[in-house]
Amino acid sequence: MALTPDNQDKIDRVIEQDPHVTIFLRPIAAPAALGLAGFAGSTWITASWIAGWWGNESSPTVFFPFVAFWGGLAQFLAGLQGYAARDVLVTVIHCMWGSFWMSTGTVYLLVTLKAIPAHNVHEHFPELGSWFVILTFFTWSGVLASAVRDLVLCLVLLNLAIGSTIACCLFAYGSSVERGMKAAAYFWIFSSILAWWRVTVYLVEEAYGKEGIVRFFPLFRTSLEKRKPLLAPGLGEPGVKRGMPGTL
Repeated sequence: MALTPDNQDKIDRVIEQDPHVTIFLRPIAAPAALGLAGFAGSTWITASWIAGWWGNESSPTVFFPFVAFWGGLAQFLAGLQGYAARDVLVTVIHCMWGSFWMSTGTVYLLVTLKAIPAHNVHEHFPELGSWFVILTFFTWSGVLASAVRDLVLCLVLLNLAIGSTIACCLFAYGSSVERGMKAAAYFWIFSSILAWWRVTVYLVEEAYGKEGIVRFFPLFRTSLEKRKPLLAPGLGEPGVKRGMPGTL
């Protein structure tokens, strides 16, 4: 039975009747916990290597599987769960950075298979630089959105955004590229440490509650975040819990 715009009586009857539907709510853990954990691990490994703390030019051919699966696939899947948690920030940030790490892993897989030549990340590399242009814009958007949540998350994205902005130096030539990438690496390292901090809050708060050990891991939530309801209202839909510490 079709509804047409000219049949107003039928439209009114359909709108007024009670819908015969059953809605099942499926509780999920905060997807940001998995997303930030994957991000922290892959970012720390890669950034510390770029900073020159360890390894050599062939190191990525060994650590790329962990980066691709933990930082890439796991983070990407967490981002998709952000839809169910009604968390747009989680969806955009983790799907984007998960895609980046999966793409990076794929590149180093091709290098390992000798399908493409290796390229030094401390030299002119505009192809990779073009990735960071997109990453930079959307990560700065994430900084703006996270500023009303808590200080730790905001600093995670702020350091990530600054490092990504500096990494656009891959379009340049000469020694400035190496200096720029090493500077970017330190911002990424700071970001990964802060991401670990926030994941730890998810873990200990679920295990111990809001009291006790969790007090040693402050997030500095904003007043706006503290006032938000535990249930996120939808358009005529039942509410669902938001994926954030304190509402697990």
